[in-house]
Amino acid sequence: MKTIYRLLVLGLISVGLIQTSQAQSFTATAVYVDADIINATTIVDPLAETIKDVPASNFSLIINNSTMDTIWVNMQLKAFVTLDEDRVKKSIFTEDPYTEAPFPVPPGGRLFRSTDATNSPDMKFHYQIDDAVKTELKNKVTDPASGGRVPSGTYEVTIAMQAGKYIGGQWTKTGDITITPTSDITIRVTNPTTATLILPDQNGYVYPSPFPQFQWSYDVRSVTISVYEKRPEQQSLEDAISSSSPYLVANIDRQLSGNLSIFTYPQTNVGGPGITISEGPRPLERGKMYVVVLDGNRTAFGTQVEPLRTIRSFTISDPDGELLKNMLQTVFSGGPFQNVVNIIQDQKLSPNTSRITLNGVPLSSQELQVLLNQNKNKIKSIHFEE
Repeated sequence: MKTIYRLLVLGLISVGLIQTSQAQSFTATAVYVDADIINATTIVDPLAETIKDVPASNFSLIINNSTMDTIWVNMQLKAFVTLDEDRVKKSIFTEDPYTEAPFPVPPGGRLFRSTDATNSPDMKFHYQIDDAVKTELKNKVTDPASGGRVPSGTYEVTIAMQAGKYIGGQWTKTGDITITPTSDITIRVTNPTTATLILPDQNGYVYPSPFPQFQWSYDVRSVTISVYEKRPEQQSLEDAISSSSPYLVANIDRQLSGNLSIFTYPQTNVGGPGITISEGPRPLERGKMYVVVLDGNRTAFGTQVEPLRTIRSFTISDPDGELLKNMLQTVFSGGPFQNVVNIIQDQKLSPNTSRITLNGVPLSSQELQVLLNQNKNKIKSIHFEE
């Protein structure tokens, strides 16, 4: 499992190196995508105990050399971890790692990746991981209760770099490379596990307004709220999601939105601080059923991993429909069509008064009530159609 910690520690070399400069001929730019969740099984092959490929677009250090000569660079670092559970700062190495010999940066530059620290033929780091710290981390990762997650905490790396050239076969330092904004990099590792809808709290939840309010709890970096219509012919909520286009797709960034956890279905596609609406909104209609999907978004070094998902159905109340339902139950209760009443009650059916027709002619709920009351003794059969 040693390679897990190489990625966490040596890999962090490139994190936060926004820009360095020396006589405007040497710069380094980090390409790094923040991670919400660092899962060892996602970034490490547990059988081979090797690091899976991390795309350079997600994690790399671009070293530029605008001169016509090769630059030779030395690098040193310190690394510490403070786990959330004990808050004790520990050095990950028994001796601060350093490059055993300067590595070349040719004219035009080179791409440095975390795996280069041990796999590159022209770069070799001297390091010794502290066995006690390694064992502690390994035990936590392999503990079945951890789900393969690297323990949450604060990982700190301090980097020093020098540029130089060879003169008479000897490397000569030409200057320190100033790392801005800082050479002391702090990475917060969290393992979010929560993204759950609080409202609606059950399937079939009824909202009185066509602008329902959704509420959730979460510890992920962001959530995506999607709303779909569930048509009568669709057998499941998943069918509604897979076979129809969304009425709304909104992403809420936890930090930028100020930990927002309540969102009202919007009237326009204008979001707000930390809120991005990418699809919709299309107006919701009374009497119809809809599906809301809450996805808790998680990444591992820029790679999307399976989101935490909650799916619930809801309807927009139709006052006329409620009156009509009560009337249907009154008309058919206790008679030969008691089964109709039972179905309405058991399945929590809600009539859609916008779809009432008689021989293709639209009827209002009031007109249907009059017809049923006048002809309830003449009704011979009743059945439901989807």
